[in-house]
Amino acid sequence: MKTKQILSLVTLVALFVGCATVAPNELINARSAYQVASEGPAGQLAPAELHKAHEALVLAEQSFLKEPNSSKTKDLAYVAQRKSEQAVALGAIAADKASKDKAEAGFREKQAEIVKQTKQDLSDSEKRIAEAQAELDKQAAVKESKDKADADFQKQQAEIAQAKQALSDSEKRTAEAQAELDKQAAVKASKEKADADFQKQQAEIKASKEKADADFQKQQAEIVQGKQDLSDSEKRTADALAALAAIAAVKEEERGLVVTLSGSVLFRSAKSTLLSSAQVKLDQVAKALLAVRARNLIVEGHTDSQGSESYNQGLSQRRADAVRDYLVQKGYPADRIQTRGKGEGSPIADNASPEGRANNRRVEIVIERELQKPNQ
Repeated sequence: MKTKQILSLVTLVALFVGCATVAPNELINARSAYQVASEGPAGQLAPAELHKAHEALVLAEQSFLKEPNSSKTKDLAYVAQRKSEQAVALGAIAADKASKDKAEAGFREKQAEIVKQTKQDLSDSEKRIAEAQAELDKQAAVKESKDKADADFQKQQAEIAQAKQALSDSEKRTAEAQAELDKQAAVKASKEKADADFQKQQAEIKASKEKADADFQKQQAEIVQGKQDLSDSEKRTADALAALAAIAAVKEEERGLVVTLSGSVLFRSAKSTLLSSAQVKLDQVAKALLAVRARNLIVEGHTDSQGSESYNQGLSQRRADAVRDYLVQKGYPADRIQTRGKGEGSPIADNASPEGRANNRRVEIVIERELQKPNQ
């Protein structure tokens, strides 16, 4: 019945999740393990463990319905698989114990039959010997005729021989009975060893279950902590972006998040030394960048078209380096920052007007996107 319920649940999950989402290997293994357990002896001999495996698999299926590709689904599927395997092991052990109990009962019954038959054979033999001895006594007392006495003697001899043969047969059966008893003793010793092995397996299964439960609790705690860390990181990132947007122009581009600082705010005309007011501005930028997990930065210096192209190239590189050095001084990892002097080659406004040239004189800090991790 529980197997049919699981199959129904799997069908329902497939309808909700859709054909495009394939169940993870952990869940497929868990389903297969439960089917093996439910079709084996565990259903009758270890129903409690099979029930636990059923409940664990239901939790995994429900998680797959809600979060098909989540680590939680795989973790729950792993636990369900382990519980099904434990149910299989316990069912096999219980079946083996039942078989051994049946063999022991047969041994006792066979032993009783052998002892009873041996006693009966001994009684019959003793009775025949007593009768033969009585006949000898009678013939010894009656010696009226030598021929009759000889005949009686021969008869008595034959009866004695028969009694001896019966005794020999009885001794043979007694030896066979002893051999059977020795064999049964060996069976008993084997059973005792099997019982000891069973107790050892029980202890190992218990230890394995306790470890699986502890691992599951640890995984649950790590999942909760991971979610909290992600939430905290997202909040810090949002706060940092808001802080950057309050002090500079911020826009999202294909190359990443671009923070644009006006050159006139940072440097004097034709100079690459930061102004005092620029340091205050860069302090705010550094604080916002350090509030989130470090990403790779590219600091680009840009100029207008006034002056020679080679001069503007060198000036833009020096200005980019000055901004980089200041950010490193404030604690940003140096190996995370590159600089590029772009010169006058990437204008964002027309250099024909003073306003356009002012817009072109700028420093851009490009915050590269984080690499996306593949789903586990």
